[in-house]
Amino acid sequence: MGTVWRAYDEMLDRDVAVKEVHLPPRITESERRVMCRRLFSEARATAALRHPGVVAVHDLIIEDGRPWIVMEFLESCSLHRLVTEDGPLGVRRAAEIGAAVLSVLRASHAAGILHRDVKPSNVLLCDDGRVLLSDFGLAVHTGKGPQPADTLLAGIEGSPAYLPPERVDGLPSVEASDLWSLGATLYTAVEGFSPFLRCHALASMVAVLLGDYARPVRAGPLGPVIEGLLRQRPEDRLTAEATAEMLQKVIGTVPEPGFTRAPVPHPRRFSAHRTVLGRRVPWALSGAWVSRDAPRAPVPRGPRVPWTLRGGRPPGDRSGKPPCGSRRAGWRVPALPSQRMRPGTVVSVALLAALAAGAGTWTARWTSIGKGDAVALRPAAGVSVKTAKYHEAGAYSVRVPAGWQAERRGGVMTWKDAGTGRGLRIAPVPGDPLAGLRAEERDAVVEHRYPGYERLRLEPVPEVVDGAAEWEFTWRDGVHKAVRHVLCGRAAGYEFCFHAPDPEWTPGQRLYDRILKSFRPENGG
Repeated sequence: MGTVWRAYDEMLDRDVAVKEVHLPPRITESERRVMCRRLFSEARATAALRHPGVVAVHDLIIEDGRPWIVMEFLESCSLHRLVTEDGPLGVRRAAEIGAAVLSVLRASHAAGILHRDVKPSNVLLCDDGRVLLSDFGLAVHTGKGPQPADTLLAGIEGSPAYLPPERVDGLPSVEASDLWSLGATLYTAVEGFSPFLRCHALASMVAVLLGDYARPVRAGPLGPVIEGLLRQRPEDRLTAEATAEMLQKVIGTVPEPGFTRAPVPHPRRFSAHRTVLGRRVPWALSGAWVSRDAPRAPVPRGPRVPWTLRGGRPPGDRSGKPPCGSRRAGWRVPALPSQRMRPGTVVSVALLAALAAGAGTWTARWTSIGKGDAVALRPAAGVSVKTAKYHEAGAYSVRVPAGWQAERRGGVMTWKDAGTGRGLRIAPVPGDPLAGLRAEERDAVVEHRYPGYERLRLEPVPEVVDGAAEWEFTWRDGVHKAVRHVLCGRAAGYEFCFHAPDPEWTPGQRLYDRILKSFRPENGG
């Protein structure tokens, strides 16, 4: 956790990245000194690494009792952002990135350094073609004595979905721990989602401990590498040498795509250079020194995975149990606690656009909770709201809450509940869902519809269904001084938008599920 600032080194006439490390609150002065000493030791060890895939550390200082790290400034994009915005990578490209990251890990392990935080947001893809492994902030030096369970920043630090089983179990990290995290990162690169990401941190850690993940279906010859790295026991995992050999074999046998990816345009300079790492942003947290609004060149994607919308399991899953919060349409999960946001936070608006060709029923839908993990909400069983059938001649039929005030504007139908502030809108929206959401966002920004708007995510989510896209952002309702939630989705050429005030959001989600399940287009489904 920390804040990265873009700064200028007047002495050497260069841009640098300065990271302010945030120490845990409520620690004693003695604990603070111990952590600062350890940070110095580990920063020195990292700075000693002479490898082109390591972000260079220029200096480390203490100012006002807080540690600051001066690092190399890079124009780059994280693997997390690339996959989020452009979809899963091809097998060869993923193998090339994996081989580059593995090279860094082998060099750091040879120097006695364990990274302990390998994940897509810490893998940086530079404009000059380099692949770097960043953020050694959780690293430990194996030659500096016993490794404490709460090394450096206290607690189980890092992303739960990328923590190896031994760390979740409270055991020290070993070299194979970094290799496990590399396997999870490779999985994300080719599949488009994390193998162990669940609805909350605890569920993710349980999945890690159980080894509960769907086998990769897009990985091809990279599959044995991923599965070999994700074995539960460190001693059973592929060694670094075996992994390197297998990755090189994949690179040598998988043909290159018939295109050359355009160089990434340099990000625009902007006045605000501060990025808060502890807050969710739509791309790399550790790569926060890159401009957040830099456009990305498109990356062609491989064949999509034919997920089902009617309750079937995605191909490749043989676990017998649907993981809580997996981004897979049709999976049902147990009832979850209230998912309303904590008081004082800004509204999180999740917009799911899924164009299901000919599909008239959605059996599950998705939204974002907590710090960005995705969750599949349970069906609307037990919702006591009475509904009435509405029929749009020659178009569709749907059951809507009885008593809600209906209004028509052209082909757009809206229903509102004056008592609760909830509302529903159904409109015909042809075309590509992702392009439509991008246009909607552009119009919303130009027209200032959402005060304080800040995009968190606008991305395709092919693991949900072919053609799906998701838009999430934050805004503040300055007129009513209240948090409002909006959820939109698309199916069979129609868009559904549901909105509700915060107190009505949890029951509203179940009602929305029920409405979607009743939707029937008249052209089939």
